[in-house]
Amino acid sequence: MARSASLDLREPLADLKHQPASWAAFLSMRTGLGYWACFVGAAYADEPWLRLGLSALLGPFIALSFRMGHDCGHGAHFPGPRLNRLFGVLSHLPAYHPFSVWIASHNLSHHAFTNLKTRDYIWIPLSKAEYDRLGPVGRLMQRLYRTTLGAGVYYLYEIWWRQMVVGRRQVRRKLGRAYGRDLAVVLGFFVLQLGVLAADGPAPGTFALRVMLTIVLPFLVFNWMVGFVSFLNHTHPDVPWFQDREAWSFYAGQVNCTVHMRVPPWLIFFITDLGLHGAHHIDPQVPVGTLDEAEKDILSQAEEHIVQETWSPRLQADIMRRCKLYDYDRRRWLDFDGRPTGPEVLAPS
Repeated sequence: MARSASLDLREPLADLKHQPASWAAFLSMRTGLGYWACFVGAAYADEPWLRLGLSALLGPFIALSFRMGHDCGHGAHFPGPRLNRLFGVLSHLPAYHPFSVWIASHNLSHHAFTNLKTRDYIWIPLSKAEYDRLGPVGRLMQRLYRTTLGAGVYYLYEIWWRQMVVGRRQVRRKLGRAYGRDLAVVLGFFVLQLGVLAADGPAPGTFALRVMLTIVLPFLVFNWMVGFVSFLNHTHPDVPWFQDREAWSFYAGQVNCTVHMRVPPWLIFFITDLGLHGAHHIDPQVPVGTLDEAEKDILSQAEEHIVQETWSPRLQADIMRRCKLYDYDRRRWLDFDGRPTGPEVLAPS
């Protein structure tokens, strides 16, 4: 199906794209102040239970800040590019993501070529032959990644470390000086955090505990949250992947390859856009605050091509169990033994 078909879905969403700069600034400042209040409280509060509670909130605050930066990266948070760039950089700092690297991977690879193996960069399933060629450690890691807890390990190593910090060679070459500049900004933020934690000259044990409560544990929680969400956003027995550009289409990538997952409203706050990601892929310039309205409109237009589910622990376990490897020739999911676990999925035509 032509790219224009997915663009047609965007036309009724035009009025949902406009978010006042004052409201965008309020959301960003509220999130930033909430993050730093939890950070300082987790480091310096007197009561251990309070420190632990604030530490537990830091992971979701990192995810919320990341979500704001995500909208900035799509030009959806503020009306103008300069503020989106500035707040995008700032909002990605608690997650230690260099903004320009994330833009290159997320916008130019993932959104432009969703579920196309040779161009997308996240949660690309291996074929049975690729899996069999791995050594024992590689196969063990693949089995770990496609579990509920292992999704965080996947994001931490495969995406954050290998893609955002080390960076793909072609991304580093494309970005040039911007890669080193944004990486230096992230490092500077990390040094600032250490300075805040060491402000009163604490004993080594106290300082180490502060680092654990304010940096290490929240960052691990964030990685699990974004790994878990990104897996469920584009992985489902009825969602196809494509080996060849000729078989893939922009419409299939945005409409058929993104799961529209109905979740309780409270869950959206903690794991960002799990329930709204389908609408986001149709039009990335709709800010998160109006994605629920966009979702209703999109479902009414293209329901026959959309994979819809209602989240539950049982559904999540079923998807994790069935979506291990992928048969790119027959376009169906496999388990690690190569047995089919889902139907052959045809792209919309």
